[in-house]
Amino acid sequence: PPYHKAFTTPRELLEFIDHIRTLAGGKPVGFKLCIGRRSEFIGICKAMVETGIRPDFIAVDGGEGGTGAAPLEFSNSVGMPYRDGLAFAIDALTGFNLKQEVKVIAAGKIITGFDVFRALCLGADATYSARAMMFALGCIQALECNKNTCPTGVATQDPQLVQGLVVADKATRVYQYHRETMEAFVELLAATGLENHEHLERKHVFRRTTPTTIQRYDQIYPYMDQGCLLRPDTIPESWRGLVAEAKADAWN
Repeated sequence: PPYHKAFTTPRELLEFIDHIRTLAGGKPVGFKLCIGRRSEFIGICKAMVETGIRPDFIAVDGGEGGTGAAPLEFSNSVGMPYRDGLAFAIDALTGFNLKQEVKVIAAGKIITGFDVFRALCLGADATYSARAMMFALGCIQALECNKNTCPTGVATQDPQLVQGLVVADKATRVYQYHRETMEAFVELLAATGLENHEHLERKHVFRRTTPTTIQRYDQIYPYMDQGCLLRPDTIPESWRGLVAEAKADAWN
């Protein structure tokens, strides 16, 4: 949405999170976003530093994600791709010395074992998988999620349509899909020679960037030095304009 009634600035967003966490008795509270204007996320990081309030987690979705209830122009054209947005968010948190306190969850067409592997290599602590599990449940992408007319019974409250979703059958399909996906991830992890997913790094994934060039992810998305965005003299040149533009007390 273009705005939220509960807050109007990055600082107020964090205060709202802290308020919810208090009301929930200390349960983990975070927020989910798709990175758009990068300086706005940096503004949230600045607000974290200034207020001392940290969300327990931040979920980073990609522009390629989305629900069938979303406006078509948004799902087609708005937001950074998840790989770029995820790497940026992790680098920003690292630069402000916040990453060790905030878990980052990746989303955006996480479907296969390799999708999970790639997200963890970029620095995510965990992944969401919405679309894939919906497929396993029987979703045919009818794009009627908000109309109460989903023909498969997945996204509807219509009693007649809901009958099309046989829970006993679909539960088994979702379970098997999840199990096989995790087995594929573990096989990929074993192929790297590592014993723990926490040891995955950007250097473990390669990507073709031109017809004749292949680069590692740590070359495409260089690691950020911890705490380097806290001091003007250590901010990387490519980040100086973004950090200067970002504000803790206003969205740009």
